[in-house]
Amino acid sequence: MGALTQRPAGMTVIRFGLMLLCAALAFGLIGLGFMALMYLLSLLAQGRDAAASHGISSTDSSRFGGLAIGIVFIVFIGGVAIFSPYTPGFLRSNDFLYIWSAIFICCVLGLIEDFKPDYLPPKLRLASKFIVFGLLLYLVPALIPQQTGAPGVDWLMQIDFIAWLLTLIFCVGFINAMNMADGANGLVPGIATCALFIIFITYGRPAEAALLFTCFTFLIFNVVTGRFFLGDMGSYGLGSILAIYGLNGVVVGDFSPPFMAALFAYPCLDFVVSIGRRLARGYSPFAADNGHLHNLIYRWLKPRLRHNIVANSLTGLMISGSSAGLVLLVYLSGWWPPSSYMWALVFALEIALYCIAMVLLKRSGLETEYTEGH
Repeated sequence: MGALTQRPAGMTVIRFGLMLLCAALAFGLIGLGFMALMYLLSLLAQGRDAAASHGISSTDSSRFGGLAIGIVFIVFIGGVAIFSPYTPGFLRSNDFLYIWSAIFICCVLGLIEDFKPDYLPPKLRLASKFIVFGLLLYLVPALIPQQTGAPGVDWLMQIDFIAWLLTLIFCVGFINAMNMADGANGLVPGIATCALFIIFITYGRPAEAALLFTCFTFLIFNVVTGRFFLGDMGSYGLGSILAIYGLNGVVVGDFSPPFMAALFAYPCLDFVVSIGRRLARGYSPFAADNGHLHNLIYRWLKPRLRHNIVANSLTGLMISGSSAGLVLLVYLSGWWPPSSYMWALVFALEIALYCIAMVLLKRSGLETEYTEGH
């Protein structure tokens, strides 16, 4: 019995040691400091989710992942702005102010929910995001793309009000999709890290460097320990940031719409499929359930691996690796520039893989009943 009880503790020490080593090798003392901050926040009694509240979590976890990322990002950017005589990428303009104000408001909405779940009714949160991004797109119309590559859609995008409305629906839907996908360790952080790596290579400014550092370090902590989720603040904040980067990249021609669709395929596909599944079963389209692909994969892996955290983390890494990770691999190989429309082939492959996985897992009897969850 003594050996059996000591083994989990020993494995925990090994996992934490590897986590700290990765952070130290990648980012030195700064990475270790971020790890310490996340560990301390994960110990707080406030902002905790009970086991299985995310559908595949088996231990209590903290919702303050987004708060940890926000604190480090602000400190990083503040330090660069104060101590650097010239900071490229800091745009002192009204558009800059409007964009970051919208992101900040979305983060605050999420943080309130992380501190006290269900304090803000879902309809109020949804309406708030529509208002915030509606104002942002009105004040910064340059974020609204005029060309998507789809003839019918491009014709509609020439009508200002319809272009504003379609872009608004996309932004709010994308934020909710990121929030809905925050269920498996490494899933949303993995997608965000791949996306931010590409964005950093493209622009190389302090903001992109800070975002890449925080997301990658959080990804390591999230995958190894399972003690953190991004929470609503993290998913709202990252969802807002990535949606804005994506829109701006498409408008200026750095990225094509198919490239962005392939990069964010999983949260968007799973969001649309989940809404359709709930409506077909007579539930609210925004009611939480455990029928997501990451839930099904976890239920398939868990009895085979016999380790909850490993099954959880492997689920997230498999999905993020085969979606955003696949896009990153093709991008680094140089097959096509990110502005190419050939990325539609990768997006089509991702759709096929998603559908095949859903069909095979459901045939295995893993979706036996409709259950509420995230």
